[in-house]
Amino acid sequence: MVNKERQLRKQEKTKNEILDVARQIISKEGFKGLSIRKITNTLDYSPGVIYHYFKDKNEITEILIGEGYSRILEAVDSVKPNEAEPEKEMKEIFINYINAALNFPEYYKVVMLSDDSSILKKTALLEEGVASKNPAFKKLCENIERGISNDRYAAFDSELTAQVIWASTFGLVIRLLTEKNISQKQRNRLIDHHFNILFKGLLV
Repeated sequence: MVNKERQLRKQEKTKNEILDVARQIISKEGFKGLSIRKITNTLDYSPGVIYHYFKDKNEITEILIGEGYSRILEAVDSVKPNEAEPEKEMKEIFINYINAALNFPEYYKVVMLSDDSSILKKTALLEEGVASKNPAFKKLCENIERGISNDRYAAFDSELTAQVIWASTFGLVIRLLTEKNISQKQRNRLIDHHFNILFKGLLV
């Protein structure tokens, strides 16, 4: 029993080592730069060791994309609905989203700027009907629909409105990740002003 537990711990350790190296490669070279050969060269493992734990490179990629996506989804899901003032709820959703992105900058840039078709299955948000496929985006659309029904928001198409708000916020996040030397004070000013402008066009 003890030997079996020790073996399981060793297997888990090896699996985590493989994923850690994959993360390092992706942060430097993007998902297209990831290969089984690069992982084995770094860890000095044979390819057979990698394939013992993972079916192929795509499985490793899927796991790492899922990790980052889950962090962002958790941040968005933690926000409770605010029926009376949906704009405050929306701002909190995006503040959490921005903070999640800033806490995992390499993941965010590599994943969200990727045009790889397998990654776009999770990250694409501009196609029609995306709200039915993406839980986090659906939550944003529901916020807009509640705001419209409560006469807080102008009666725009909820999905299109969510897409435009997300796209503009995405642009801000990318610049915040790129211009790393701006002060926290300026960062907060930019975020607050961003939402002040958005809400001027949205609120009734």
